[in-house]
Amino acid sequence: MSAPLVIVGTGMAGYGVLRALRHVDTRQPVWIAAADDGAAYAKFELATALAQRREAGQLVVATAEQMAYRFGATVEPHCRVVAIDRERRVVRTQTSGRASGEQAYSRLVLATGAEAVRPSAMRGSAADRILTVSSLAEYTYLRSELAGRKRVVVLGGDLPGCELAGNLLRGGCEVTLLEPQNRLLCDSFPTLCAGRIEQDLRSAGVSLWIEDGIHRIEQRGYDLEITTLSGLRLIAEVVVAALGSRPRSTLAREAGLDVASAIVVNGQMRSSDEHIFAVGECAQMANRVFAHVDDIEESVRVLAGGLTGGRNRMLRWHPRSRRMQTGCSEAVICEPPRGLDGEWHECATGRGVRALFHDRSGKLRGFALVGATTDETHRLLSGVGHWWSG
Repeated sequence: MSAPLVIVGTGMAGYGVLRALRHVDTRQPVWIAAADDGAAYAKFELATALAQRREAGQLVVATAEQMAYRFGATVEPHCRVVAIDRERRVVRTQTSGRASGEQAYSRLVLATGAEAVRPSAMRGSAADRILTVSSLAEYTYLRSELAGRKRVVVLGGDLPGCELAGNLLRGGCEVTLLEPQNRLLCDSFPTLCAGRIEQDLRSAGVSLWIEDGIHRIEQRGYDLEITTLSGLRLIAEVVVAALGSRPRSTLAREAGLDVASAIVVNGQMRSSDEHIFAVGECAQMANRVFAHVDDIEESVRVLAGGLTGGRNRMLRWHPRSRRMQTGCSEAVICEPPRGLDGEWHECATGRGVRALFHDRSGKLRGFALVGATTDETHRLLSGVGHWWSG
């Protein structure tokens, strides 16, 4: 009996490969390793779920058992893949409550996703009390910590932090947001747009401290005492870091695959090993990580076609827009390619703020909209050029 297709990861990308594969091939054996319980859920809805005070169970689309039955696969919950033996084409596993094992593969798909960035070198007796929320398990724990508590400090004022702060506020919390840089949204929105979003957050009730972060965090009874970099003292009950995420690429790196910011793949999602592929937030193509939902879904379809003999390739990065989910500010961003030489042109009006990014040849390569100008999203998106994937 031939070895199955092995998928490492049961997030949107991992289960996405399974779904797409079953559209074109119902017979190929598939074995999937889930580091957690293997439940299918929408990771990108975690922040807004806080505003709705939804329990973790309400976010689950299907259990591991249901996914296995529905799509004819073997799903191993609480099974960590700890090493890849490329020469023998096996993965080494550690499963909760069982001895270490091995699983052979015909082809291997890495869909290990991304993990939250945690603040480094934090001082104080309660430094380990800083939470993150980038998985269903972390969401579950955060919800339990918020029970009966309202005072929350959020560290990080880029997109994840602003969204988290806005949704916690809508969920009934008293929120303080700390941003170490000199303004909010430094890595995503241009200056005027960020300023308008900051006004909206302040007006909604978020307490904002710019150019400030956490120096120490101490346990004081049931509370947490925070000393900021500027010397300010804050009392909170829950502290959450929202500093973005980084691709989980350690497994691939230790196996000797080509890894930069993430696992490097070509237009067929193939890594530097012809038998190993990568999709989702752990993968990158032409120096760009697959972070947008639509890009992940497209890459999954391309991979499923390739696994069944097709010749599909992802040749271009398509322009994608992302709507900011704060609940207190209407904002859309279509980020230009990283490192592209060009500049932002911003205009503030009574309707909001419009910012257009043009490259040196004058072509529109990105935009940001705040307020009522967000109704221009579709028109502007159609005018943003594609760029070659390499």
